[in-house]
Amino acid sequence: MKNFKYILQIFIVVISLYTLQSCREDSLEIAELDRTDVNNYSDLFNTFWDTMNNDYNYFNEQEENWDDIYRKYSPKFKALTTFNKTNVDPVLAEKEADLTFKYFAEIITNKILDQHFNLTVKIPLPSVKSVDRKASIVEVFFSKMTYKYTEEGGYVSFGKTYRNPVVKQSDVSSIMSLQKLKPESVYYGKPILAGFLKDAPGTMYIQLSEFDVVNLAINDGAFPVLKDISSLAGINQSYFKGLSDLDNVFSTQVENLINDNLSELKALVSTIITSNEYENYIAALDNFKSTELVDDLEASLIPLAGFTTKAKENFNTKSKNFLSLLVAYYLNTTTTQAQKDAIDKLYGIYTNRIKSYQTISGYISSTKFTKSNDFDNVLNTISQSYSFDLYRKVYNPIANGEVKKIILDLRSNGGGAIIDSRIFTERFVTQQKTWGYQRTKEGNGRFNYSPWVPQETTPHRFGLKQNVPIAILIDESSMSMSEMSTMMIKSQGNHVTIIGDNSAGGTAGLGGQDTFNGGNRLRNGYLSFYMPLMALKDSNGKIVEAVGVTPDIKVIPTQEQVSELQTTFIDPAYNAALNAIK
Repeated sequence: MKNFKYILQIFIVVISLYTLQSCREDSLEIAELDRTDVNNYSDLFNTFWDTMNNDYNYFNEQEENWDDIYRKYSPKFKALTTFNKTNVDPVLAEKEADLTFKYFAEIITNKILDQHFNLTVKIPLPSVKSVDRKASIVEVFFSKMTYKYTEEGGYVSFGKTYRNPVVKQSDVSSIMSLQKLKPESVYYGKPILAGFLKDAPGTMYIQLSEFDVVNLAINDGAFPVLKDISSLAGINQSYFKGLSDLDNVFSTQVENLINDNLSELKALVSTIITSNEYENYIAALDNFKSTELVDDLEASLIPLAGFTTKAKENFNTKSKNFLSLLVAYYLNTTTTQAQKDAIDKLYGIYTNRIKSYQTISGYISSTKFTKSNDFDNVLNTISQSYSFDLYRKVYNPIANGEVKKIILDLRSNGGGAIIDSRIFTERFVTQQKTWGYQRTKEGNGRFNYSPWVPQETTPHRFGLKQNVPIAILIDESSMSMSEMSTMMIKSQGNHVTIIGDNSAGGTAGLGGQDTFNGGNRLRNGYLSFYMPLMALKDSNGKIVEAVGVTPDIKVIPTQEQVSELQTTFIDPAYNAALNAIK
């Protein structure tokens, strides 16, 4: 009896595997289609279905069966006959385009779990020749949207829908900067508004409108550092032979001037390196690398730039005089073509050697800042473009313990650059903690997923030295990096309180088409996909896509409070944050 039960169990497993394989065989047959070859509505649907089948990351978690979608909608698309045809009834062509949009809306709206996902569909209508009607129609589809379809009115999209009222970032920033923050402490440079609260000493408020802090970061590797080039060789005398054979007197003059100019450039670099201005600059740069303190670094830039500009005058004058001499010789009516060719070759050797000296010494920066990447121009550009106040007023107080409490406002922050997690978010973490798990696709096939990989925080070198009370404000428009940053900071412990409404639930990792086959950015003229390459779940193993990060304290403003925020200054979520960190 036990043997029979064992055999029966094996038989059931084999049958289950065969059934699963049969489903996958259907998928593989569709996957053999050329995704760029779309000749009719059936091709359009099959391209969509196949791309989703192979690249989408959330089929395990979605309720909708993807094979059922194919069985239901493939016949509907096959029944449409006017795709990209000229000699058809234009009214029928427009009706079929509207039906196509209706079908895609039915498949995607409130069905696709991934909240980053969107699909742009373009339907060509070559049969429509009237000047007041469009030759093609474009619609965009995503999960949280509303639409309407009627036979008389066709398809109409109403765009994204929201559950609850959402405060405007501009209203909040206006109130905070003018009413709540100490004026001398305020830093404002998009995307950051920050400062200490007037009525809560030691409490820093930070509003981040989007995750684009990377563009404000001071990259210490971009600061030019010079190297001594006094030992570099000049131009070998053999290079002058071509000109000396034709005009020995002028060749000697050119050789002397070239060697003099090369020596002048070496001397210029040595003069800068041995100057007090350069010594102060290097000391300040080293201090910034070890402390992120910016006062001395910022103060050292303009004096060194000015010193360099003055020091290079002699070299520039000699370079211009040398070029004028060559031009005059070149344009002289007695100069032969052979002599001109020799001058061309020799001048090319000279300019290449000058560039080599400048590059090796660091006098010309490898980082493109301005049209002229000379040492002094780069220093001036850095002085004018870098956000030193961000470090002075925000990052330094966080690192040195001046900040005792934090309100981080991520409401209506739709996300942005993932690198900001290292540059910005991890300044608020003090421990290495797992905050979530990610996976992608390992190959074609609907369920060909990678294992879930832990995502961990790493405390920033110049971040908080110990935990302080933190309140994070989120709402329905907080998405992507806002949600991931919230989860990262919340992983640190109960000193972090999340306040507001459930976030958007768009946590899937974005990126280009990658080697793991996750995500898709296909554009074939008719379909354009915006599909993330990573799926995410939180540290408890819970999928938060389409659900969002759940706040510890639920605070949802009324429409009246949102509308009157600029006059009443009453912000329920902000007030709850103040109470939470007391």
